[in-house]
Amino acid sequence: MSESEKKGHEYVEMPTPTAWPLVFALGIVLFAAGVGLHLGFFAVGLAVFAFGVRGWIAQLIPGAGHMHEELAPASERPSDIQPAPGTVEPLKAGAPGYRFRLPEHVHPLSSGAKGGLLGGMAMAIPAMLYGAIDQSSPWLPINLLAGLVIPGVVDANIASLREFQPGALALATVIHLSFSITFGLMYGVILPMLPTFRGSPLVFGGVVMPIIWSGVCYGLMGVVNPALEQHVSWRWFVASQFVYGLVMSYVVFQSQKVAVSQAPPLKVGARST
Repeated sequence: MSESEKKGHEYVEMPTPTAWPLVFALGIVLFAAGVGLHLGFFAVGLAVFAFGVRGWIAQLIPGAGHMHEELAPASERPSDIQPAPGTVEPLKAGAPGYRFRLPEHVHPLSSGAKGGLLGGMAMAIPAMLYGAIDQSSPWLPINLLAGLVIPGVVDANIASLREFQPGALALATVIHLSFSITFGLMYGVILPMLPTFRGSPLVFGGVVMPIIWSGVCYGLMGVVNPALEQHVSWRWFVASQFVYGLVMSYVVFQSQKVAVSQAPPLKVGARST
């Protein structure tokens, strides 16, 4: 006989709340990050992983991974539903209890594509200025961007990177527009779900997202594109991210929202027995 039965069914057995799975997952993330970033992440991830495994296993020991939740008094428990003849009327839009699809209004996907395209065009200006002013060639940032998919760029000398290369220009244009439009579409979808306050679209799109993306690039650029890491100027790089974010978020924010189609109410009522 269980403890709940001994106490007259006044308690129900429930799993004990635990954060060990989160610690376990964090250890895996840090462990994987150490493969491409630094051995310090590898060592810390291994320690957190072992710590999480130990704690999670301890939660699975009989008697340690559950708790007894006290039931509500009998007078406060719901009574049995008495069946009555008739048909259940379907809920209608606007009625209490109707399940809406949230958010109710979103920016059209076309605004995200348009904002990403215009933001990408504006972003190219500081990138080209960096090449012309700091490297004496506007083609250097273009060739470096093409190096994401052209292995030979990694070993190219600075003179080759400063030369005009039609193939690199075409490839870099495709890469740049693809990234710009993709991020614009993502922001257009996420924007209605973000906290709302005065100027929030520009704050999230023009400040928060560029900071996050710049930090990610700073940590991964040495792995993804070592040549770009050797020649990148982070002040120009961050400036271009802010230009893109501000232009893109402004275009998306200025677009007219469209209503999300709600699920139609059920046409067939369920007859109770």
